[in-house]
Formats: sequence, structure tokens, C-alpha cells
Amino acid sequence: MKPAATFLIFFILTNACGPTQANQTPTNLPSVSIQTISPTSAQGSSLSSPTANEHAEEPPPTEYDLDVVFDYTGHNLEVREEINYTNSNGEPIKELQLVVEAQHLGAGFTLTGLQPISGSNIGEPEFSGGLLHIPLLSPLASGESLQLELEYFLVLPAGSGTLSWTDRQTNFIDWYPYIPPYINGQGWLIHQPALVGEHSVFERANFDVHIEVANAPASLQVAAPAPAEVHDSTFDYELHNARRFVWSASGQYEVLDAHLGETKISVYFFNEHRDAAEASLETAKQALDLYSELFGAYPYESLSVVEGQFFDGMESDALFFLDQYYFLTYSHDPRNYLTALTAHEVAHNWWFGQVGNDQALEPWIDEALCVYSELLYYENTYPHLVDWWWEFRIDRFHPQGSVDSTIYDHSGFDSYVQVVYMRGSQFLRDLRTAIGEGPFFAFLRAYATLGAGQIASREDFFSLLKEYSPVNLDPTISDYFREQ
Repeated sequence: MKPAATFLIFFILTNACGPTQANQTPTNLPSVSIQTISPTSAQGSSLSSPTANEHAEEPPPTEYDLDVVFDYTGHNLEVREEINYTNSNGEPIKELQLVVEAQHLGAGFTLTGLQPISGSNIGEPEFSGGLLHIPLLSPLASGESLQLELEYFLVLPAGSGTLSWTDRQTNFIDWYPYIPPYINGQGWLIHQPALVGEHSVFERANFDVHIEVANAPASLQVAAPAPAEVHDSTFDYELHNARRFVWSASGQYEVLDAHLGETKISVYFFNEHRDAAEASLETAKQALDLYSELFGAYPYESLSVVEGQFFDGMESDALFFLDQYYFLTYSHDPRNYLTALTAHEVAHNWWFGQVGNDQALEPWIDEALCVYSELLYYENTYPHLVDWWWEFRIDRFHPQGSVDSTIYDHSGFDSYVQVVYMRGSQFLRDLRTAIGEGPFFAFLRAYATLGAGQIASREDFFSLLKEYSPVNLDPTISDYFREQ
């Protein structure tokens, strides 16, 4: 990305993680088909007061065991994947559906084997439209488990993207088939891509990942969301209670490390951007410390920041990417996108990783909180730059529109970013003013705690908020939302 970008590209640069890069969305989009879902049903129970869920039994998370052989120079993967899934819903499931996002991202996916290890027998699978339909010959009753083994071959496309390779890095975002949430009475919660934003919804899961790299350069570095056990060119990882497992590999990465208590923070960067990488590392450490104090303990063992060659930024559990443009344009002080967006992406470990949401139908729930978390970072670290932050990130764009829009409501980035990110942060500002400092921060901490491991909805957000608000919030809400 060049500094002499068009206005559209410049506009997108003001907002990390939401806008979908051009090569992430198919050129010929399928007709958008989304389910009309009551968002509260996506998590089975709404959030409530801090004591309500103390003794609630959590359903077991899905377990993914991924055994990978990655041909570094051939740009392909051979994968054996075991999935252990428990039906924690209140009704039997007659068909399992796996999302194969790799197809939407331009990768070649070939299923070479599929068999049950335990549980229900399966019928003939069907793969189409990025979905793997697996009929169950006997329905999977509530409380019962099914263990599947898949084998597949994945060929990565060339180019700067989230699942692709360049001469400098190979990125693996949404690279394996996964099981989406299931909605009682409605089926699987699956959305199609849109022109903007992110459409996938993830339940929490446990990951056990073994990666063997063939034809690896001697300088190989693998960025991952968990500490690695490394033996020659093999890497073993365990990541628990996460939404997804994302990684990146390169023979050109340099690495800087820091520690916050027992948490290791690493930045993977290209050598011409060392000063910017040092700044991003310090920001990540400061933000991690602050958010742990405000929202609750950081939920993972480590944190990785990766300089990416694809447009904008992308969050994931314990690892996030930032476009190399932000490293290139680092200004050697905190008044820049690299600092602001590093703080933004760190916040996604709470608002996405710990507390999930439907990013297609209710994208504001995580993105507005992450933009506002940037402000909290500046308030606590650089209080003299608070006014600058509001002008630089929000006010100069004069955002308009209703916060509660979906990714399908927008034909371009400008309107999407304005309502979801910018207007969302203005709503949180006015909410904080309306209810006061104490109740506002008590609410955020309770929301992070009670929503941990769940897919929270607008109804959950506002229901819990009312428990912490000493005033009637209807006037504030009506200023920003189409429906109360």
C-alpha cells in the first residue's frame, strides 16, 4: 500500500479488522443468503448478573486435532484433522455441516478421506459452496459426541491475502474446516461473504496442532497463537478456549520479544521496519497490561503480532496481523495508525476471542468496543493525546448512520466503517457519560467475565447494561440504534 492512496483506500486505513480486502471476497459473489436468527438463541442463554452463572455447567468445547505437512516451496498442505464434537443443544442433529472457508479465499481444497472414529455413522458427504454436508445415519442426540477424521489437500493461492503466499510470507487464516454454531429450531449458523466486513461466527474450541514444514529455509520462523515445542522443522501447539487457530510462516521474519509477567509477547516483522516493530511491541505490552486490569485476566498464554502483506489488519486469538503500511508509515511517536491499531487488535482478545459475537449480523459488538479500547489506551498511556485521537480516528470523518447494521447493509467501506466503528465508539462515549465512570467500567468487566466462551448478542449486551445503569438509557440508545 502506498501513501498516495485513493480516498477510498485512505478511508479504510482508519479502521482495522473490519473491511475485507479485495482478494478475500470472490469476484462474483453468491447471492447473499443469511438466516434470520434471534441473536440470543445463538448462545443458548443470555448473560445475567455475576452470580447467575456461577454453577452453570459449561458444554465441552469442540476439539480439533490437526496434523499438518506444509510444503514451504510447493505452497500446499496435507492435513489430517480429527474433530471431536459434542451436541450441547437441546435437540438431535441430523446433519453435520463444516465450513470450508478456504474455498471462499481462493485456495484449492481436495477432500481425500472422511470417516467417523466414534459416534454416529455417516452417509455420503457433499461439498459445495464452501460447505461440507455430512449426513448422519442416526441423529446425534443432545449430549452425545461424534468424532470424525478428515484428510485433505490444500493448495494456497499466490498473492497478498489471509490464506495465501508471497515471496516474503505465507498466511494461514481460516485454513481448516470447522463446525459453526448450531441454533435450536433453525440449524447451523452460517453466513455468506459480503462486500465488507467478516461473516464467520466461531464457537470456542480446543486446538492441538502439529506442523511439519518440508523444504523449509534455514531462517524459518513460524508465528502462532501459543508457545511452540520445536524439534527441527516440526512445531507443536496447544491452544484452548479459542475461536480459531491462525498462523504464519516466513524465512524473512525477524522477531522481537517482551514479557508481561508470564505472558510472552512477540512481534514478527521485516528487517527494514525494526523501529516500528519495537514501538508495536511496547504498545502491545502496555495495552495488554491495561486491558487485563480493566476487563479481566488475559485469556491466553502468549501474544503474537505479525507484520502482514495483506490489506489492513486481522484479529484472532492470541495473534493478529497488521498491514506493513502501518509499519512503513510509523511516525516515531504515538500519533499514528500503528500505535492505535496495535491497541485495537490487542483488545480483540477480549472482544472476539473471549466474548464472541455474530460478526455478520452484529459487527458493532466487537468492533465498537475495540475502537473505544484504543481511546482507553490513550487515556491511560498518553492522556495529552486524547483530543488528537478523537479528531484523527473519528471526528474528521463526520460519521453518520445507525450502529446496528449488518455487513449486508453496505455496498461500500465508507458507510460500514462509519456506523460500526466510528458511530459505535461515539455511542460508548455517550453511554459512559450517561451512566458514570464506575458503572461503565464495572459493566465492561462483567460483560467480559459473563460472556467468556459465549456468543453474545445485542440483547445480552443491553440486558446486562441495564443492571449496571442508574439511569434510563432509552434516549442514548435511540440516538444510535434503529431499534431499542
